[in-house]
Amino acid sequence: MFVGSPQSGSNTSLRMSEREFHREHGRIGTMICPLCRGKAVRHLPLPHTTIWRCRASHCGLEFASPQVSDDELRRIYTATYYPSIDNSRPVKYGATPDSVLRQVLLQLEASLGSLKGLRLLDYGCGRGPLSRIALELGLVPVGMEPDPVARSISKASLGMPVYASLEELRSQDLPAQFDLVILWNVIEHLRQPWSELQEIRRFLRPGGRLLVSTMNTRCLRARIESQRWESYSNPTHLYYFDSGSLERVLRCGGFHTPQEWKPKIRYPHHGAVRRCLYELSTMFGVSDGLYYLCHLASSTHL
Repeated sequence: MFVGSPQSGSNTSLRMSEREFHREHGRIGTMICPLCRGKAVRHLPLPHTTIWRCRASHCGLEFASPQVSDDELRRIYTATYYPSIDNSRPVKYGATPDSVLRQVLLQLEASLGSLKGLRLLDYGCGRGPLSRIALELGLVPVGMEPDPVARSISKASLGMPVYASLEELRSQDLPAQFDLVILWNVIEHLRQPWSELQEIRRFLRPGGRLLVSTMNTRCLRARIESQRWESYSNPTHLYYFDSGSLERVLRCGGFHTPQEWKPKIRYPHHGAVRRCLYELSTMFGVSDGLYYLCHLASSTHL
């Protein structure tokens, strides 16, 4: 369910700019924010990189610089996400439990109306757990997943079309407009999420919806665990969001009216006390997850 490889076309220029930023600014403790071009300062050192935080009040984006190289990312994904084609080996970073995904889609249906028959683009579908639940609820999913092992698993287990990139999807002789696009714990893996959102937007029909989920840097776990927090320590994560920075990225991606959404999720491993704490943290905006819904206006011309 994750996208580690960037889309083709801008990889080299991005890596060069990363080197320039790091060389010119890293030694004096500042960096240029790749989103707003404002001043960013060191936030946290990590074994594989440094996390920087933009100081601009209208931005606040946290990002890794330097970013892990493409070759290293492929190695990490193989070792920690998709170590075997038959799912026989344990993974370090597991997918969201089916029960949680089912709750999310059912609450999305309660909010938006029936999902049955809607065309879904599961962007970064991984092994396809979200698409499997979507099929059960009557949606018509299509996957986009650059990892070849994960792509093979989702194709074989679900029988749905899964493409390696948006370019490959665009080249198919198929209607390319979707009613719903979901990035479930994916946006933090993208090289330039605002640019990829602009491309994704072109695949949404007028009136369509985008759902984005990611981890929340303002959550209690991030504050307590600091560098040990999984979202920071995971080397495939390139960006880290709070509600303000995620909204800005969504707007820069062409989604001008992002709305925070707070599904009421009951996690299977939570007892009564943890469930109560989770509900309180959600109420006060310090829960682990961020969820945003974006609506593409019916009058939009792409």
